[in-house]
Amino acid sequence: MKTLRIRLTCLYTMTTGAILLLVMVSLLLFSVRDSRKDRLEQFQVIWSSLNSRFLASGALSHGYLAETEAGHHMIIHISENGIPFLYRGSWNPDTDRLTLIDRALKQAEDQGVFTDQAPVSSGINTTSLMVIEGDQGDRYYAMVSAASTKNGVKGLCAVSLIPPVLESMKETFLLMGVLSVLGAGCLWFISWQFVGWSLKPVEESQKKQARFIAAASHELRSPLAVLRSAADALRDDPKEKDTLLPLIDSECVRMSRLVDDMLLLASADAQSWTLCPETVDMDTLLIDLYEGFWPLCRERSVSLCLDLPPEPLPLITADPQRIRQLLLILLDNACTYTPPGRSVCIRARSCPRQLLLQVEDQGCGIPDDVKPYVFDRFYQADRSRSDKQHFGLGLSIARELALLHHGSIRVSDGSQGGACFSVTLPAQSP
Repeated sequence: MKTLRIRLTCLYTMTTGAILLLVMVSLLLFSVRDSRKDRLEQFQVIWSSLNSRFLASGALSHGYLAETEAGHHMIIHISENGIPFLYRGSWNPDTDRLTLIDRALKQAEDQGVFTDQAPVSSGINTTSLMVIEGDQGDRYYAMVSAASTKNGVKGLCAVSLIPPVLESMKETFLLMGVLSVLGAGCLWFISWQFVGWSLKPVEESQKKQARFIAAASHELRSPLAVLRSAADALRDDPKEKDTLLPLIDSECVRMSRLVDDMLLLASADAQSWTLCPETVDMDTLLIDLYEGFWPLCRERSVSLCLDLPPEPLPLITADPQRIRQLLLILLDNACTYTPPGRSVCIRARSCPRQLLLQVEDQGCGIPDDVKPYVFDRFYQADRSRSDKQHFGLGLSIARELALLHHGSIRVSDGSQGGACFSVTLPAQSP
């Protein structure tokens, strides 16, 4: 179970982690796209401002140029009639500054914009957005414009760094890494707890199965040992057959009952128990049950009483044979533990939308600390007892029969010191 828990925890953690990682990568890609879009919009706004001021004033101050370049990682190149403006720049990119300007001007020429020739068709000519490749894997946005003047032509070239993804998203990557580590730890812990909680019923079922097999083996060992001993004795002294054969027969009957009970419970576990539901008149069923069980009680010197209300009991939809089997288990159990001279009572009462059936004995009763376990299989197998006709399976079968009819069964103290088993079954609407 521990190995299974570890494997399932790993599976849940990896599966959930993969889904979350996919979501985070998707968000990261959207973030990168938005970052580049913001950078492009920022460049276009700066270019628009630069070009407007340049066309309006014809020149830009060194202070303005230095502040713009340093603040936005840009290169600004101004020329008149092809002669550069005397400005060294305040920001140095990875690729040589003049190389980038030269590449931008060459791309502008490919679009028909020349900074050393006056525009022919209009007073100002501007390129579309260009992307310049640097020598160090760096990339830049660039735009160039040329405007006619009285003295010829003046040109403006702006080159702006496109921040690398890793650099621009450095803080985001760091945050995602920390969150991923913390998330993996949380996922492992939650998965471990969830898997443990999910496996509890399986583990408990496995333990019950092991206990069931151990108890069944114990119960089967006793009659088998008696049969082997009787067979050996019969082989040694055939004259003892009149004594040994009844013993062998009784042990075979006892083992047959045990096997039948185990098969019933196995059918309940496999949910293969079949019902033949029909409308049942409980007054008639209880009277027949009383008349059939009364001779056995008389043999044991135990009184049997039937307590029915004056009005007819409500009809129920059930399998009459299974209901009879359930009540016979309770009656047999009650008669077994009721001393001679005392009584067992069958009682029935009508409740709202339910039928209450009770079997009460006047035996030694059941201690409160034992009551929660009396319906467990082979519960008595761990205790010494002289009665060999009960294996601790009857009450387990009774509970399964009650649940099969969507009812319930419980045990409480009897009115005269014994035990009272109450079965509640759904009744038909009047």
